[in-house]
Parts: sequence; C-alpha cells; structure tokens
Amino acid sequence: MMDKQIIPLVYDEDMLKLQHSIYIHWDITSNPHMAIQGVTGMGKTYLVKEILARIGLYLPTSEITLCDFKGDDFTFLKNCGRYYRFESCMAGFDSFYDSFLHRQAGPDFSRNLHLLMFDEWGSFLNYLDKKQAEEYRKKLSIILMMGRSFNYHVLLAQQRLSAEDFPKVRDNFNTIITLGNPSKEVIGMFFNDFREEIKNDRGMGSGYVLSNGTDFRKIVVPTATNIKKIDFYIKRAVEYNT
Repeated sequence: MMDKQIIPLVYDEDMLKLQHSIYIHWDITSNPHMAIQGVTGMGKTYLVKEILARIGLYLPTSEITLCDFKGDDFTFLKNCGRYYRFESCMAGFDSFYDSFLHRQAGPDFSRNLHLLMFDEWGSFLNYLDKKQAEEYRKKLSIILMMGRSFNYHVLLAQQRLSAEDFPKVRDNFNTIITLGNPSKEVIGMFFNDFREEIKNDRGMGSGYVLSNGTDFRKIVVPTATNIKKIDFYIKRAVEYNT
C-alpha cells in the first residue's frame, strides 16, 4: 500500500471570510487526477505552478512530465529532460505513457509519484488529425483508469473544459477546479448538482472546487511571495531522475 501523498491546494473561501487561512488539500493517493479550467487572466497558470512546486517540495522523489502545448508559461524549463512544448508534446505524452506501461508490466517496481501535467490538452487534440487525436484520447483514458494503482497521475489545465475533449473520461477526474465564472457547459458537465450554489461573482484567483463529485467549495488561490522558489521546486521535479 502506498503512503499518503497530500499537498496544500487552495484556500477555503468561507473560512477566509472568518479570518482563517485554511487550506483545502489534494490527497493525490485517493484522488489521483485533476482538471483545472480558467480563461486568460483568472490565475490558472499561477495555480498550476503552485501545485507543481508543492509536489516538488513535499514529495521530493516525484517525477513530473510537463507538456506545455502553448509553449509560453514554462520557458524556464526549456533545458529540462521532461519538459516538452508544442509539437514535442506528442513525444512527451508517449514517454510518460511508455513509462506507465513499463511499471504496469512489472519490470519497474518503484512506486514514486509520476505526474503528467498537460497545459492546453484541448488545443493539442485539435492540432492533431482525427486518427491521432483518438489515439491520444484512448491513451489518456487508460492512464486515468489504471494509473492510480501504479502512482501515475494526470493534471490537465486548459482555458475551457469541453465534452468534446473529455467524452468518456471526465468521471475519472476526481478533482475539478474552475477559476472565474464557469460556463453553462462546464456547470452541466461537472457541477450540475451544485448549480444553485454557483454565482456569477468569481474574479481573478477565485472559483470552485469539486472533489469526488460531492465535496463542493468556493476557493481562493493563495498568493505566492517567492516566484523563484516556485520555479526551483518545479524544475527539480521535472529534472529528477533524468
């Protein structure tokens, strides 16, 4: 049995209003996969960097594969072995997938955490031809269904989550975060049971989180005070064991 792998994630907004800075945590062992959505200016990339840095800090043997399809927000990783941008994201995904199959087949008996962080998954799929896109959807589905047992995890981030990008696998994302005001499509896909609690009042760095389909909360993204430290811990996890 794997040890618990828990990192602080975001603030509980209701507790902040009571002057208590209480974190909502991500239990990666129990809730292995996460999707984050937020349009430009809502703090999505900022939150993603905080999450990756905390993985690097609290789980120092973790190996992060970062596929940055947009190729804009993680350029400080350009010389790191598991950083991929634009067209090379295909190679990055394949490398992560092959590593997962290697561990699943038995030769790799290690159980350190492996995380695939894919920025703009939907744009990546749209870039591929139809056959390629279906192949990568299938591979993602396999990781989402089987990865937890082998400590392989997925974090997807994009401006808008859509049913087209997640036709069969959305139930496998145990934690969903939306920053800013979610669209009707996103509410229908992920937050339908909490529709009445969603208000059109979310600004930059605020939103909602849903865990395991039942734990719904208003959130605020913490403010980072040391960006260089964040970059350091991300880089350490992307370079680890390369």
